Amino acid sequence: MKTRIFIFKKHRPDRKALDETVRVLREGGVAVFPTDTVYGIGASVFRPQAIRRIYKLKGRSYKKPFPVLVSDVKQALALVEPPDARLRRLLKKYWPGPLTVVFNTSSLGRWTTGGRETLALRIPAHPAALALLKKMGQPLAVTSANKSGQPEAVTGAAARRLFGGKVDVIIDGGRRPRGVPSTVLDVSSTVWTLAREGAVTKAELLRYLN
Repeated sequence: MKTRIFIFKKHRPDRKALDETVRVLREGGVAVFPTDTVYGIGASVFRPQAIRRIYKLKGRSYKKPFPVLVSDVKQALALVEPPDARLRRLLKKYWPGPLTVVFNTSSLGRWTTGGRETLALRIPAHPAALALLKKMGQPLAVTSANKSGQPEAVTGAAARRLFGGKVDVIIDGGRRPRGVPSTVLDVSSTVWTLAREGAVTKAELLRYLN
């Protein structure tokens, strides 16, 4: 298949490129784009066929659900059970940013995700990713752009080598200076759990929470 390649210089989103990428995603396509951590590969949460396509491209187990990227806190909180004051302070500090939080899902969230009881959410701190999410007007199911178990793509060139001719759109935003996946914090039970240490270190989280 033919992959449309868009180059974003100095992280500045291009209006025509965003319009085309949003059109593709809304129609059930798959796109690779830069985030503030690594490159992501994503699809609309309302397009299960596109999400299944990503599983096949990555060789990822269907037992591992994808995180969801949202454009703002309001959109996030519509999908999950209301957070307490402590969690709201945490979100205010780290969103947008490299922290993925696993919540208990709200009734709307369960409808959106096909009945999942928990949902991993993040707001990326990257202008291209945020512009895409805002223009899309709906959440995106996004995982790291790599083959399952292999290193994540941290440059546009690596993303193109991996997924050129396999996805509908690739947005090349150059090298991701952080190059480390997001930290995953599970707050779906009484005791919060660090599911993955990434760009936000365990020590930093402990300092803040204490």
